[in-house]
Amino acid sequence: MTTTTTNLNATRMERLRQNDRLKTARRAHKLLEDKYDEMVHQFTILIKRNRNLRELVEKQLNQALQLFIAANTHMSTAAVDDAIANCHTTLTLNCTTQNIMGLTVPHINIADETTDHQITPLLTTPVNFDDSIRMLRQLTITLIELANIEKTCSMLADEIQKVRRRINSLEYNMIPDIQAKIKFITMKLDENQRETQIRVMKIKDMQNRTE
Repeated sequence: MTTTTTNLNATRMERLRQNDRLKTARRAHKLLEDKYDEMVHQFTILIKRNRNLRELVEKQLNQALQLFIAANTHMSTAAVDDAIANCHTTLTLNCTTQNIMGLTVPHINIADETTDHQITPLLTTPVNFDDSIRMLRQLTITLIELANIEKTCSMLADEIQKVRRRINSLEYNMIPDIQAKIKFITMKLDENQRETQIRVMKIKDMQNRTE
């Protein structure tokens, strides 16, 4: 880091201004660090939720496939096609947003309005088939929740990187630069004070000699 002092006025007023800048930069650094820590905490919670949802998706998918395979052994291809065509699921998605430490992320509320008659409208399907359809309905809901969480995690990760860069900029560039300027001004003021003292002493010495 190179500090530019060529056009810097070495005055007490400028030093006061730089001291105010330093206080502001340190305060901003502290606030950003607090924000960073809380965002990382929230990200850790979301990542854990993401992992749990992924595991649940795999579990529900395997269960649905096993049930469907078991049911398929007792049904013809035409019967399977006819049963699937008559199955319906009614989900209402309310897409809103939520705020995480100043970051606006999507939030999806899922309302399952599916009736048992919509899931298994035919009375001729085996129990395994009905259970597989119910499991697939739950899988659909879980996938929507997973997509929401993964999008939130992605946005939060990007924001965490931005905050980290701002913290580093303050910590390794702005604050050291201001400190260097304050040090330079102080050094110049001290030099000027010493020069003034020397001139005063010389003037007094000359006056004493002329008396």
